[in-house]
Amino acid sequence: MDLPKVIVITGASRGIGRATALALAAPGTRLALAARSAAALEAVAAEARAAGAEAFAVPCDVTAEPHVRRLMETAAGEGRIDALVHCAGAAVVSPVVDMALADWEATLRTSLTGAFLACKHAAPRMAAGGLIVLIASVAARQAFPGWGAYCAAKAGLLALAGVLREELRPRGVRVTAVLPAATDTPLWDALPGAWNRASMLRAEDVAAAIAQLAAQPPYMATEELVVGHVAGRL
Repeated sequence: MDLPKVIVITGASRGIGRATALALAAPGTRLALAARSAAALEAVAAEARAAGAEAFAVPCDVTAEPHVRRLMETAAGEGRIDALVHCAGAAVVSPVVDMALADWEATLRTSLTGAFLACKHAAPRMAAGGLIVLIASVAARQAFPGWGAYCAAKAGLLALAGVLREELRPRGVRVTAVLPAATDTPLWDALPGAWNRASMLRAEDVAAAIAQLAAQPPYMATEELVVGHVAGRL
């Protein structure tokens, strides 16, 4: 099954976004890779090009609408966008009563508002068979102490995916929410606490699942995909 030709990936400089870019990199595929770090993004684009894809970096703050609009315009060119994989996200670990308002708002703005903006500007450039993949989390449904902002953002993302799915269904555009369990990515490097990263998924595992979604027939809609580790959840 052919992969979509034009694919936009946000949060592509590291973690699940980077792994997804490399999993989808193939001849005949055009990857628009977005993240804040231009240097890290270009390194990923170079790896994708080495795999045979046409790949280019678009430095972008997904919370800034002009940036997101430019990203989608650049990706589509005179044509269309076949798939959007929204991986950009953020996490702050803190009890709700101790959390700074700025941390709460930054988490929701990156993880939820960023997804809204990406979908708002990508969807009009999609035709029947188009695919939107939003990376949520098992935290969208399971509460974890200290992860209030993250759980709220991911739960909101799941709701957004459901609404988009129904709004875009008449046009034949598919929306999938992917809910990974804890995944060993650089996100954990800056978080307080002792985390058993050996029992986490790898970013490449989640990326492989996303590649399978992208390879499905254009009429096939996988609405949600939960991906976990056999060891269970942290």
